[in-house]
Amino acid sequence: ASDIERELLVKELHGHAVRAMRCPHANHVLQKVISTMPAASLQFMVDEITQDDLAKKIATHRYGGRIVQQLLAKCEASQIRDLAEALLQDAVALCCHFFGNFAIQHLLQFGTAEQQYRCLRTIEQNIGAIARSPSGVSVIEAAMQHTCSLDRLWLARAVVQDAELLPHLAQTRHGPGVVSQLIAVLPERERERACQVLVEAGAELRTSRYGKKVLASLGS
Repeated sequence: ASDIERELLVKELHGHAVRAMRCPHANHVLQKVISTMPAASLQFMVDEITQDDLAKKIATHRYGGRIVQQLLAKCEASQIRDLAEALLQDAVALCCHFFGNFAIQHLLQFGTAEQQYRCLRTIEQNIGAIARSPSGVSVIEAAMQHTCSLDRLWLARAVVQDAELLPHLAQTRHGPGVVSQLIAVLPERERERACQVLVEAGAELRTSRYGKKVLASLGS
C-alpha cells in the first residue's frame, strides 16, 4: 500500500484506539501501525489515552500495556508529554504492577532527562515498597541501566540505608544482577559495609538459589 493508503487505513482507527488496545486481536493491529507509521500518525492513540485519564488503566492492561510501551519508545517527547506526566503521577503503583512496571521501565529508557530524573527520585523515595515488589525489582534494574552515574549512586544508597533491603533483593529472581550493580557504584567504604551486610545475612541467603549466587560472587 502507498503512504496515502496507509494513512487512510489508520484514520479508520481514530476514535477506536482504546477499545483496540484492550482487544487480544486488535492490539496487534495497533502494534503494526506503531512499527510502520511515522510518529506523527500515532498521535490519535496518545490523545485517546490521555483525554480520558486512562494512562494507568491502559498501562496495567495485559494488551494495552504493550501499546503504551511502544508509544513511549517511538513518539517524540512533545507528543507523549501528557502521557509521561500521567504515568509519573502513578509511578509507585505502576512500578509494583505485573504489567505496569514495563511502562516505567520504558520511561526510564526513552523519557526526557527531566522525566528520568523525576522517575528516579520517585523510586528512591519509595524504595522500600518498590524493592519488595517482584515487579519493582525489574524497575530498579532498568534504573541502574538507563540513568546517569550520580542517580545510580543515590539509588544504591537508598537501598543500603535499609539493613533488610539488600538481603531481600539478593534473594529475588533479578537479585544477583541488581545487587552487583548497586554495590559496584558505591564508594569503597560504603561498598565494604554493603558486602558485610550480605555476609552477615548469609544463613538467610543460603536458603535461596539467588542468594547463594550473591554470596558466591562475594567469595562467601
